[in-house]
Parts: sequence; structure tokens; C-alpha cells
Amino acid sequence: MLQLMMKGGYKLKKRKGLSSILGTVIVLAITLVLGGLLYAYSNGLFSSLTQNASLQTQVSIYVNPNTGQAYIQYYISNTGSTQIYLSSIQILNGTRNIIIPLNNNLLQPGQTVQNITSINGKITAGQYYTVEIAGNLPNGKPYSVVQNVLASIA
Repeated sequence: MLQLMMKGGYKLKKRKGLSSILGTVIVLAITLVLGGLLYAYSNGLFSSLTQNASLQTQVSIYVNPNTGQAYIQYYISNTGSTQIYLSSIQILNGTRNIIIPLNNNLLQPGQTVQNITSINGKITAGQYYTVEIAGNLPNGKPYSVVQNVLASIA
């Protein structure tokens, strides 16, 4: 067999085609393009799932010692990346909860809302109350922030 090769019995066929370097470059380019398309698709698809809902709240309860009338002062700031529909502020007072409606007040990211509202119910100065600020996210899921607030004399 070696003799046949030396005599020219076996001829190498000349094949026309791409060089191995050019083939590698094309496969690499296709891979990068497909990876970029997959990244763009997944970023668009999952961006709504990764939105952050976060409220920063400051709540104070004041009681007028002369009249016994109570007031709630609240400051709510949307520090997240999605809008929140605020529905109510609830003061949990044992068996009787005091509900202050906020009428689905839309709070965009970066926006704040603040107000002072009178409380219709028995509030005692010097006592802690659990205050829940409730709302909904754009996808309909409930969202709330709970904190304990000391009622103080105005």
C-alpha cells in the first residue's frame, strides 16, 4: 500500500469548501446572534415579574386631650419600581378596626402622598396601635405595609 502511495496510486481529491477558520467564525457569529435574541426575549418577558414594590411609610397618631378627638398623619412614598393602588389605612384596635379609605389612590414610583385625617373611633394616648396600609399591585395581587404606632398627645 505504501508503494501505491509513492507511485501515485492514491490521489487526494481537491475539495472545494470553507476553511476551518471561516467555519468557526460563522458558527461563533450565529451563536452570538442567537444568544442576543434569547437575552432580549427573556428580558422583555420577565421584566414584569421582577418589578419591585416597596413603600416607605411614616405614620403618627395624635390625640387632642381636651376633646378626645384623634388624628392620623401619614406620609407614604413609593420607593419601588412599580405603581401601587392604595386602598385603605386600617388601625387595628382589638375587635373593632378603624378603616380610613384611600379610594385606590394611584402611587407611581417616586411619588408620595401625605395627609392628616381625623379618626372616627376610640383612640387612647400612650397606647400602641397596629396600622396597616393596604393596596394592590397592577397585576391584582394585594400589597400591604404594617407598623406599630404610639398614639401621642397633640
